[in-house]
Amino acid sequence: MKKLRTLCCAVLALALLFAVGAARAEAYSYGTSYDYLIGAMEVVNCQSWTSLRAYPDSYSTRLLKVPLGAVVTNCYYQDDKFTYCEYNGVGGYILTNNLSFIYGPVGYEYPEQDYLGNMQIVNCQSYASLRNYPDTSADLLVRVPLGDIVTNVFYHDDRFSYCIYNGIEGYILNRNLSWVSGGTNAQVYDSTWIGDAWIVNCGSWASLRELPDTSAYRLAKVPLGDMVTDAYYVNDRFACVTWNGIVGYILVDNLGW
Repeated sequence: MKKLRTLCCAVLALALLFAVGAARAEAYSYGTSYDYLIGAMEVVNCQSWTSLRAYPDSYSTRLLKVPLGAVVTNCYYQDDKFTYCEYNGVGGYILTNNLSFIYGPVGYEYPEQDYLGNMQIVNCQSYASLRNYPDTSADLLVRVPLGDIVTNVFYHDDRFSYCIYNGIEGYILNRNLSWVSGGTNAQVYDSTWIGDAWIVNCGSWASLRELPDTSAYRLAKVPLGDMVTDAYYVNDRFACVTWNGIVGYILVDNLGW
């Protein structure tokens, strides 16, 4: 009887490991595009806990009981009923109704229009600094590698945005962030998308600026005739563009397509 119990426990453990692996594999199969990436979320609408399940099905194996108020990370929208997420290193599915989006740091809620979605680290040699306050002299919390994704991004001011990286909340310079999905930019891209454009109407170069303002810091001089990509209008005067991996703003008068 003891041997049978031991065997059953071993089989159950293997089944659980397989289920976790399958959940991760399924999530990553569609997660590479970032289209359904949400970021970090909070457990809500339950008495004391909600089920983290192996598959997006209420009858599938319960991997963990996730407490009310807990934060789950790396969330990907599955459908109206379930969302993929990770808690304490275990990946699975939670009822979408039991999850709430995190609106900025504790004790402060940013306006909904300042939500930028999920963004990628750009314009740095190897990493960007995630700081505990929106100031370059503030403590460094973590170095976020070039090309990595930060989530739950909110515009804070002309220099910094709030974001979450690997469950750590902090602030990163706006010049080190490039939009990938979600947020207000999702609507902006639909209505004002330009795409590829060429530099025109200048002597030999046009200014790529840190902000949509002619007095803003010049990030680069973009040569006449060069192509910029991922361009979209931000107002009547400026468009946001990418040139040689640098994201900035150029006068619309200097763009042709």
